[in-house]
Amino acid sequence: MRAHALVFRKGLIWSAVSIAVIGVAGAVVGWFVAGSAGLWSAVGGFAAAAVFGLGTQAVAYLTVRRHPVVWVAAVGASTMVKILLVMVAAVVAQSIEGLVKPMFGAVLVLGAVSAVVVDVVVFARGRIPYVEPRTMTSDDGVG
Repeated sequence: MRAHALVFRKGLIWSAVSIAVIGVAGAVVGWFVAGSAGLWSAVGGFAAAAVFGLGTQAVAYLTVRRHPVVWVAAVGASTMVKILLVMVAAVVAQSIEGLVKPMFGAVLVLGAVSAVVVDVVVFARGRIPYVEPRTMTSDDGVG
C-alpha cells in the first residue's frame, strides 16, 4: 500500500474512533441531562458528525489510487455533498419537537472538530515521499 493510502486510512480510522467516543459520551451526558430525548439528540448529532467528518476521508481513501484528477473531483464533490447534507440535517433538526438542540449541536460540532483535528495531526505526522523510489537497472546506465 502506498504512503498516501496509509495516511488516508489512518486518518479515517482515528476520525471514526474520535467521533464514536464523542457520540457515546454525548449520549451518556444527554441521557443524564434530558433523558431519552437528550440521548436521541446526541445520537442525531453523532450521525451528522459522522457524515461530516468521515465522508470526504472515505472518498479520499477509496480514490487515492486513481488518476489525480479523479481524486480531486471525487473529494471536491463529496465535500459539497456532505456540506449540503449537514445543512439539510440542521434544517430538519429545527422542526423536530423533542430534539434537545444544544445536545444535538454540541455533539455535531465536537465530532466535526475532532475529525478536522485528527486530519491535521495525521497529515502533519504522515510521511509521504515526494518521489517514489525505484530500483536501478542496467538499462538506466548503472553498472
